[in-house]
Amino acid sequence: MLVEKVEGHLFVNGMNSPFLDFFFKYYTHVGGGTFVVVGAITLSVLFWKRFGPAILALALANLILVAASTQFLKHLIFSDAQRPAAFIGRKLLHTIPDVELHTSNSFPSGHTAAGFAFFAFVAFLFGKKIWMQMLFCFMAILVGYSRIYLSQHFLEDAVLGGTIGLICFILSYALISNMKFGKTLKEFN
Repeated sequence: MLVEKVEGHLFVNGMNSPFLDFFFKYYTHVGGGTFVVVGAITLSVLFWKRFGPAILALALANLILVAASTQFLKHLIFSDAQRPAAFIGRKLLHTIPDVELHTSNSFPSGHTAAGFAFFAFVAFLFGKKIWMQMLFCFMAILVGYSRIYLSQHFLEDAVLGGTIGLICFILSYALISNMKFGKTLKEFN
C-alpha cells in the first residue's frame, strides 16, 4: 500500500510542464480560505434578491462546517499524517519555485474540501444547467489535482477532502433549507 501511494504520487508529480507549473501554482488558491470566503459572500450578495438571507446562511454554514471538519481531522485525528515532501523526500519530487512545501497535517486536504464545498454551492446557485454543473465539478477536481501536482497532498488526501466538501454542502443545505427565511432554498429546486 505504501509503495503504491508513493509510486502514484511520483507518477502524477512527474507529469509536469512549465505551463502546468504556472497554472497550478496559482489555481490551487481557488481552494484557499480567502478565495472561498470572499467568493461565497460575494455570490451570496449577488444572489440575495433571488434567495434572500437563506443564501448567506447556506454559504456561512457550508464554510464553517467544511473548515471545522477538516481542521478537526487534520489536527486532532490525523495529526501525524506526513505530506509528500516529508514522506517521500524533496529530492525525488518535482518542485516549483516559490511554492513552499508543507510537511505535516496532510490528511485530509483542506483546500480540496473547501474547493468542493464552494463549487457545490456555486453549482446550486446556477440551477439545473447540466453544462454548468459539469464545469463546476471539473473546477473542483482541478483544485484537488493541484494539491497533488504541487506535492502538498497525496491522492487519498484529496479524495477524502473532496468527499468532505460535498458532504458539508449537503448537510448545510439540509440544515438551512428547513429553516424559515421568508424565501426558502427548497423553493428553487
